[in-house]
Amino acid sequence: GGMYYNYGEALSDIDSAISLKSTAGSSANLRLLDKGFVDAAIVQSDSIDISSMNCSALTGLYTEAVQLVVRTDSGINSINDLRGKRVSLGEEESGVVRNAHQLLLTAGMTIDDINAVNLSFANEKEALEKGEIDAFFCTAGAPTNIVRDVIKSGKAKIIGFDDDVLNRLMNLYPGYNECVIPKGTYEGQDSDIRTVGVRAIMVVNPEMDDETATRLITEIFDNSEMLNSQIVTDGALDGEHAVMSVGIPFHSAAAAYLEKKGVKVAKWAGKKTAIVFGSQD
Repeated sequence: GGMYYNYGEALSDIDSAISLKSTAGSSANLRLLDKGFVDAAIVQSDSIDISSMNCSALTGLYTEAVQLVVRTDSGINSINDLRGKRVSLGEEESGVVRNAHQLLLTAGMTIDDINAVNLSFANEKEALEKGEIDAFFCTAGAPTNIVRDVIKSGKAKIIGFDDDVLNRLMNLYPGYNECVIPKGTYEGQDSDIRTVGVRAIMVVNPEMDDETATRLITEIFDNSEMLNSQIVTDGALDGEHAVMSVGIPFHSAAAAYLEKKGVKVAKWAGKKTAIVFGSQD
């Protein structure tokens, strides 16, 4: 499993009632939640279509950095250098694929300009080390284990994005925010990496009983420093970051919990609810 699974595993150590399922990523998680196969899921904040999904927000968790990892011998030093290269856009049904497509479009490219494949995180690492791909996209909390491992092997590096690309991306597509991966996050990284981030958020079935939802959000807040301890962009969770970039209404119990922390949010009222962004007093 990836970082979502690791987070879920740490949470299940706190709450023995939690059982985990490993999936391909955000789109798969939303589909499973919508069909009632799971009660809660972690997804990228930019991946939810409120008009078609039966889900409500519980809380934001942490920032996921959009990372572009390239072979050191590939000649790739910016996103524009991806033309004609072999690039993994992430596993199908993951949020990474959407991020990769949007970044390519923002830089004036489509997947037709690259030799695109869809690999899982683990397979991306192996393919890059073997020279089967030149680069891969990865959206996850930093440092990300597979990125750290492949960079440590000496065969890869992480590159950032130009300001004009980042600014255009944030103007064109909602849900992104500025994100910096601090120097020293990865071996040999001697400067900050400028990129964008999306929020990993916990979403739940709107029909989840209030007692369970309250217990879950309380456990996340009370243990957030430990749960986020491996992520350089985040520390302990607070009300402001719980609602950052969450563009869907919240479960009623989560809304009540957050209100006690001074944050008012829109409550779930059915699939036809308009998108209302959570705000802080």
